[in-house]
Amino acid sequence: MNDKIVSLIAILFLTLLTGGGYSQSSPNFSELIIGSWSGKGQLFGQEAMFSMKWEDALESKFVRLIFSNKFKDQSGVERIMNAEAFYDMKEGKGYWFDSRGIMLPLKLEFDENSMTVFWGDEHTERGKTVYTHLEDDQVGVKDFVFKDGKYLPFGSAEYRRNNSDGK
Repeated sequence: MNDKIVSLIAILFLTLLTGGGYSQSSPNFSELIIGSWSGKGQLFGQEAMFSMKWEDALESKFVRLIFSNKFKDQSGVERIMNAEAFYDMKEGKGYWFDSRGIMLPLKLEFDENSMTVFWGDEHTERGKTVYTHLEDDQVGVKDFVFKDGKYLPFGSAEYRRNNSDGK
């Protein structure tokens, strides 16, 4: 898998928040997501491992995401991407930074138990990541890249809260 595809994966997955408005459920979602999570899923058709840690940051003005994924590409080479993002849940926006050297603007949209993050703009890669709080304190994540006028899936995972969080 080439570096551009790996970059797309990283951007898509960590660019969490979507760009619409702010709704009252956004604080509820941020409360649900705070903590450390481990996940398993698929990236570009390959099995992958994921971790994400959500925490209050900068005197609770932002929510910070620390993210990592690891998978073997089709040639068998292990790929690792690390990223951090800062989200302003009240304003419905944020920024994503990853180990590919990419920085992406984020726009957030909220539903009752989910957050959609639209990442990128006309000058960068574009896509969306959908986070859904599931039963049994799990989080489902689906990643899409925007190409040829439509969102194409490239990754998905289910996360479980790490026991050390005590929730």
